[in-house]
Amino acid sequence: MSAARVLVCGAWDDGPGYPRARSLLLGLEAAGFDLHLQRLPALFRGRSKLDVLRQPWRWPGAALELASHRRRTRRQVAAAVAAADPQVVVVPYPGHACVRTVRECFAGPVVLDLFLSAHDTAIGDRRMFAASSWMARRLRALDQSACAAADLILLDTPQHAEFVRGEYAPGRRVDWFPVHDPEAPAAAAPWRGPLPGAPLRVLFFGTGVPLHGLDVLIQAVQRCAGAVLLEVLGGSPADRAVIQELRSPHILLGSEFVPRAELDRALARAHVVAGVFGTSAKAQRVVPLKVMHGLAAGRAVITAGTPAIAEFLQAERDVLVSPPGDVAALAAVLSDVSRAPERLADLARAARDAYERAFAIAPVAARLRQLVEAVLDRGSPGAADRRQLAHV
Repeated sequence: MSAARVLVCGAWDDGPGYPRARSLLLGLEAAGFDLHLQRLPALFRGRSKLDVLRQPWRWPGAALELASHRRRTRRQVAAAVAAADPQVVVVPYPGHACVRTVRECFAGPVVLDLFLSAHDTAIGDRRMFAASSWMARRLRALDQSACAAADLILLDTPQHAEFVRGEYAPGRRVDWFPVHDPEAPAAAAPWRGPLPGAPLRVLFFGTGVPLHGLDVLIQAVQRCAGAVLLEVLGGSPADRAVIQELRSPHILLGSEFVPRAELDRALARAHVVAGVFGTSAKAQRVVPLKVMHGLAAGRAVITAGTPAIAEFLQAERDVLVSPPGDVAALAAVLSDVSRAPERLADLARAARDAYERAFAIAPVAARLRQLVEAVLDRGSPGAADRRQLAHV
């Protein structure tokens, strides 16, 4: 049987800090599909999308630009569909705008890797606008219209998929495939515990969004009486200001942004990698990329014990866990393991195996193969009622 033809079409982000689309492409390729790519130009890439959201005076102009942009790219989508003659079209993250154009041009099954809800990210996670605001309503409508255009919507965990189904896609097919690190080292770096009398070295890296709970980690380290040395790469401006004001000898403040090679060096010198410790609802339903990075590097990881973490990883065997937002509990765990390097050595040895089992390209490919084949078998429910516009 010949491989199914899959057109990957969208304006996806790539490069450092944006592994999701590349993971999708690698997974589809490893799954054996006949891939065709059509990358569309994007008005806003990466963090520039958040910049527009933060500047209300740009909203009317951005809306007009987006409408014009959709008209321009429609011809490209139609041409790509005609050339590839796909059996299914996959729209990578971020695909909120692209998926509706794809739907107009293709009558077969459309798969959207939503990955993140625009509404939940801006309102629930980053708290950029009030839940009752006009922008909150617009972002919810954006999520709903994107989900309505797809026959299958994908997230990163079962918990996240269930949330999106209930909030933005009732009655729709919503499923998941796991996070992955396309730049994971081929093998874990050797783990060496702290020297006698030296502190346990803990690494935090990330933007410092609320779900990260960096403030919880900072307070916990301050309670460890010098037994823990925290290295912070990134963090929010507020987090960095707090660290600078503390002037703590137990917290090293590194660069706000670091290239991957520097992050790999930081991972190699760390004894423990910090996940997330926030109490937001989103923290309960995602596996943070930093957890997956730490496991891939072969380092012990400590993070909040959540349903999403429990879905993929076993506490005490694969990761250390602490209740979300609990400074005292986190400090106790850090203090305990600082006195038990053999326990950390066991976790470090188990870390890479946990990554390979849950987040490497093999499980990603297996999951995507299952999902795409299922949507091909089921077909697109509304296909009979839609015109194939690509050939018009």
